[in-house]
Amino acid sequence: MADDLWDSDDDPTDLGRLVNADPDSVHIELLAASDRDESTAASLYRVSLPTHRTLSAAQRRFVLALDAARADAEELAQQLAAVEVPGAPPLGWRVDWVRGSQLDSRLHWTLTGHQQAVTTVDTAQVAGRSLAVTGSRDGTVRIWDLTTGAEAFPALRLGTDTRSSLDAEVDRVATVTLDGRDLALLRHRQPGSEERVLLLDLVTGTLVGECVRVAAVADLDGRSVVLTVEDDRTLHLWNTATGAQLGASVPAQLLADEHGHPLALRAELDGTTRFWDLSDLSGASLGTPLDAPPADAADELADPRATVLVVDGRLLACAFDAVDVSHLTDGDTAVVVLGDLAAACGLRSGAVARTSPYVEISGHPVTLLRDHGGLLRVWDRVTASRAGADGWVVTTEELGGQPIRLPAQPEQCPWSWDPADPAPAVAAAELDPATTVLGTVVVDGRVFRLTTDADHAVRVLDGASGTEARRPFANHKDRVRAAAMAVAGQRVYGRGPLAGTIREELRAVTAGQDRAVRIWATDLARQINEPLKGYAGQVWDVATATVRGYPVAVTAGADHTVRVWHMWHKPALRCTEIRGHGDTVLAASISTEVGSRPLVVTAGADGTVRTWDLPYGLPTGESIRMEAVLAAVARVGERRVVVTASADAVLRRWDLSGRTELDQAMTGHTGRIVGLATATVDGRAVAVSAGTDATVRVWDMATGQPVGAPLTGHTSRITALATATVDGRALAVTGSWDRTVRVWDLANGQQLGAPLTGHADWVTALTTTTLDGHPIAVTAGRDGTVRTWSLRDHAPLAGHEPLPGRPAGPVRSLAVVTADGGAPRLVTTSDTEPCQVSVRDLSTGAELDAPLVFPAAVTALLPHPEGRVVVCYGTELALLAAR
Repeated sequence: MADDLWDSDDDPTDLGRLVNADPDSVHIELLAASDRDESTAASLYRVSLPTHRTLSAAQRRFVLALDAARADAEELAQQLAAVEVPGAPPLGWRVDWVRGSQLDSRLHWTLTGHQQAVTTVDTAQVAGRSLAVTGSRDGTVRIWDLTTGAEAFPALRLGTDTRSSLDAEVDRVATVTLDGRDLALLRHRQPGSEERVLLLDLVTGTLVGECVRVAAVADLDGRSVVLTVEDDRTLHLWNTATGAQLGASVPAQLLADEHGHPLALRAELDGTTRFWDLSDLSGASLGTPLDAPPADAADELADPRATVLVVDGRLLACAFDAVDVSHLTDGDTAVVVLGDLAAACGLRSGAVARTSPYVEISGHPVTLLRDHGGLLRVWDRVTASRAGADGWVVTTEELGGQPIRLPAQPEQCPWSWDPADPAPAVAAAELDPATTVLGTVVVDGRVFRLTTDADHAVRVLDGASGTEARRPFANHKDRVRAAAMAVAGQRVYGRGPLAGTIREELRAVTAGQDRAVRIWATDLARQINEPLKGYAGQVWDVATATVRGYPVAVTAGADHTVRVWHMWHKPALRCTEIRGHGDTVLAASISTEVGSRPLVVTAGADGTVRTWDLPYGLPTGESIRMEAVLAAVARVGERRVVVTASADAVLRRWDLSGRTELDQAMTGHTGRIVGLATATVDGRAVAVSAGTDATVRVWDMATGQPVGAPLTGHTSRITALATATVDGRALAVTGSWDRTVRVWDLANGQQLGAPLTGHADWVTALTTTTLDGHPIAVTAGRDGTVRTWSLRDHAPLAGHEPLPGRPAGPVRSLAVVTADGGAPRLVTTSDTEPCQVSVRDLSTGAELDAPLVFPAAVTALLPHPEGRVVVCYGTELALLAAR
């Protein structure tokens, strides 16, 4: 984007317009710009859009300023924070720094709507639109327009099982073209029923058919026929030459003996009730109707639904709930072939057939589909020819069907067809048993196959010869789950033996169980930049598409999102990767001892404890590798020592200078440790811990020995802990499930005053501070209130009424920040809006800012005496300074 646009009134990158204008309008204007030339502000806006798209202008201003700091663009962050928003006060915070940033300028869209992990994705070009089709564990299928980032159609819900209340999970999506219609195949299994493959019309967003399950294939009375079964156990017999149905399905009932075992089948045939003995499925009598039920038949089964198939007066098959059928489970459908049909199939009358959508007819592997018009279609999965970059053309022999395009899908998926041609692709039997085929792609008429094996490398094989066509990609640290390829344009070689030649430049995208998503230049087997950043969990599937002429990668994630990434350019933002946590920050602590440089200690779900220099946010050394859920820091003599609490209720001490563990772990708690802080008692550094065993324990930081007996008094688990110094006396303040707040003298281990009561539910968070020179404790409860208490009077602070939790609901974390003699700011976040932080005047409860919105859930708030607060969210931490 040209620099002179900054002076234009219509410039989409004008900072005031970025903050105040309608996000969708601004984004459309930014899409018209070349991504190779766009400014940092434009790139930042696009990447930040998923977070700020639905926010107010005042909230958007903070999000953009925060994300500019995440991109290491400090000057732009200050400029965005200073933008005026009509009707809103100036932003009350300055973002000093952000560390562990997960911002990635290759992100094009974040598509949200799924409520559980997104497990599968495929793409298609339909009516000039680039679409993505996604399936999720929430039982929905969604179709997305990759150009606008909006859903092309309302979400399609596939149903919920009435017995288990579980959704039907979609575990595979593939796009095809049949009779000129663009479709998606959806494979799912609802609890208690068989696997189904449905057809979704990508033009209308509606279901138009399904792959039927075949129970038998035979030549009956000189006709090629197939027996199919529906999910409701309805049977159909089809003439494969004409697509017409033969005979009729008749509802039937199962009769049971006194023990509930199926004994007989009853149906109405031509107005006459007939019975069939089921007591011996292998017996010949099963095909012979009876005039009366067997003597032992006592009652109908609780689920009596069954179907019989009658052709020209002959009973040829029946279907019922697979009770007591050895190779099936209750809820599956047992299909029994009888009489002439059994003989034509070469089976014994009464044999239970195995059903599958994938069968052979006249020696050809085929898949049968039924559309909502009732027509049966047969897809031949062998007869094939190449059809360019869009896939394969497949014709059908039995019904003379139209060409279809088959997708590149993993070989281990039973409905991922692998068409053959005169130069067949590598068969699974020819590959090493440890090799997994991730997918195939056709480029300029040439077939490539992506495989992986035990060394976690991804190899590109020539589909005709099976030889390696590219050097392997080898950077993943764990099993590769998915891979895809796309043409990124043409590359002109300027030197070497290829000088002057032009070749299609390919990009590959791979997703591993190591949670890394990597983009590769396939010609050089070289990774392009760092792995894609920003996912909060595993990526389950990847696909590629073309949007506005450029290739993109589409990823399906366990964090409920679908993300679209640019594959052709380097990151536009100046995002400097600072070492940080590789997973969620679980807890944090801050040291502010006089004469020492402030230090922040964080414990992450990645199994590391890290320390950060507070003024600049720089790591102070290598991380400490250990599983910790809490951490605190104190000065012991000339050393800084970190104390950590692990999930096994053990406290450990670490010397920060050498990152070494000090002798003697501290044990004594009989339940999980949920609170940890440090204090100075009579000139001695101590650690204070509180746990679910309802005790508070004090430990000498120099020796690791307990100081005095455990502090007892709470009648239930302790849920919050903080320390303070009041009139020269070291105190601990605790909150509990018993709804009380208690104050303890750490020098003598005595409780000061009576328990502080008022919360109507358990205490969720607390902090200590001063208000007008008076030492206080601020507590939050699950009752949705925030209360203030005098640490001198050991009573509610006079003149201060309880405040409601903000955002609405139980408070997760809180801090009090005071800057330059201004009003003390109460900063809180809740479980109901975990990504939002409320800022209020502690004295009056008045809102001082619109809620601050972060790109991930806030896990900790740490106040600093100089009017600053450290905010830990997701894997990142930021230092905000009050203005």
